Amino acid sequence: MSATVQADAECKWCSKTFKSERTLAAHMCVRKRRWADKDMTHCRLGLRVFQIFYEIGTNAKKTKTMEDFVASQYYTEFVKFGRSCVRNEYLDPEAFAEWLVKEGKKLKVWSDDVTYDEFLLYHVKRETGLRALERSIIYLSSWGKETGNPWQDYFRMISTNRAIHDIRAAKISPWLIYLSETGAEMLTRLNSEQIKMIEHVIDAQFWAGVFQKHLEEVDAVEETCKAAGI
Repeated sequence: MSATVQADAECKWCSKTFKSERTLAAHMCVRKRRWADKDMTHCRLGLRVFQIFYEIGTNAKKTKTMEDFVASQYYTEFVKFGRSCVRNEYLDPEAFAEWLVKEGKKLKVWSDDVTYDEFLLYHVKRETGLRALERSIIYLSSWGKETGNPWQDYFRMISTNRAIHDIRAAKISPWLIYLSETGAEMLTRLNSEQIKMIEHVIDAQFWAGVFQKHLEEVDAVEETCKAAGI
């Protein structure tokens, strides 16, 4: 009787064959390495954005899986975007991704600072007052824990340079800046050069129009700020 010939072990990702399961286990091709990284935060974000890209930008009927992602020619670009989301603490990465797809932005510019700044301005100017208030107060709370100060004192104690950074990064919404007593006072501490750096965000004429159209939200935000002592 002839001896049984043992089949070579094959990598499911690259189809390369090996003489034993042990050598297969030690093998690490590009796609197998991608699969090994699947639970990393930036990779999971990359997958979700990859799914959004196909849900909005194509006629794909089925949700893309991690296996699809690992095998995609676009894997590197989406993971790069996911890494940027984590490193730069992007505001609402999924909303950003949806905007990128709808605007037809090329993948190569998704992680560019200028692209994110464009999205932030779009997002901040369309955000509801109550959502902007909630998000801003969450940030003030984190600032309070970071500095050991009462979060209500943010506008009183923040340096003007830090304030400029936070406003440009959409950490603080004009809804809170204009409709709180301490926020309005903080603006008076800024010099003309600093005002110029954020004028596209705090555009007084634009926000006056927004507030006029949403008087009930204006009242709710003002009442909350007054009750909180900001």
